[in-house]
Amino acid sequence: MKNIYCILTFIWMLTIEISAQNLFTEDFIYAPVDSLENSGDWFRSGIDLEYNIKVVSPGLEYKDYAGSGRGNSCLISNSGNGDVLYHHFSEPVTSGAAYLSFMFRVDSLPATVTEGYCIAFNPNSGGTNLNTSLSIKRLSNRTFNLGVQKQIEKDINYANAVFEIQKTYLIVLKYSIKQGVANDSSSLYVFERGVPAVEPIKPMATTIDGDDYTGQASVVLVNNYAQSGLTGCSLQIDGIRVGNSWATSVLNPVSATKPEAIQTNFVINHFPNPFHQKANISFEIPSKGMVQLSIFNESGFKCTTLLHAIKESGKHHIVWDAEQFPAGLYHCNIQFNDGLISRKMLLIK
Repeated sequence: MKNIYCILTFIWMLTIEISAQNLFTEDFIYAPVDSLENSGDWFRSGIDLEYNIKVVSPGLEYKDYAGSGRGNSCLISNSGNGDVLYHHFSEPVTSGAAYLSFMFRVDSLPATVTEGYCIAFNPNSGGTNLNTSLSIKRLSNRTFNLGVQKQIEKDINYANAVFEIQKTYLIVLKYSIKQGVANDSSSLYVFERGVPAVEPIKPMATTIDGDDYTGQASVVLVNNYAQSGLTGCSLQIDGIRVGNSWATSVLNPVSATKPEAIQTNFVINHFPNPFHQKANISFEIPSKGMVQLSIFNESGFKCTTLLHAIKESGKHHIVWDAEQFPAGLYHCNIQFNDGLISRKMLLIK
């Protein structure tokens, strides 16, 4: 009987693990480029206008968020008529809720700005039906409100808070699928420090004003496309995670524990391994470019960034002094331009 109970418990846990999953992660691990289009399966919808969504260096940082300080960042300049870019999830969310978390920073708010949106879901029904969008409303040249809009051209529910430019926030957008008609909800959470281990009971803003959708299938980035209210508002988005739960989006770890390499046109070595306090890390890159070397723990959370700089081609060496860190398994990640290699390191004490 005990064995049967153990087997049933294992199957139950496996079912939970399968049903709760991360559906999309984007840390913009690409070289800085004038247009995000066609990088990592991002595609443009609509006509090709002058102003692109760019990839810029460095990436955003938000303490304790898994996507912090990885790769580069997405720049939405809203300089004029520009892109609307889509990226599909690995599979659509058709029940429960879809969660979209990301780091967010507004860099400029000139007087040309009134209000508009920059990131949203798009449903599995196809077409362009942007929903659960993040809206920005200018208050001054240094402050703004954030709100959520279930459907474009419907009411926007703004949070009862004032936010500042040049400060990185953690944003979560949630679309909840509920029984009934016209009662699915779009919610907004904003954090200026810390990453909550569980979903807060009450969002900062929520709305049910607009059509219901059978599910969500894509994340959409908008660079002043089909709107003018954000003209001149420069902002950055980074560390996107989409899941069907708080754990598989907001808390979803980086892919440090996944297979060893995404790209191998550069090499990395470390010794000794295992090591007691200091590890010698060497790497060789084929050309001049941006290098970021970070250490992650076994859970996938970043412990420290040892290097984030442009380096010449050839061999380089760096020492990690791990005296302040507990014994255990770590991952040494090196990002070079649009490539990533991860190596395991065992710290013993």
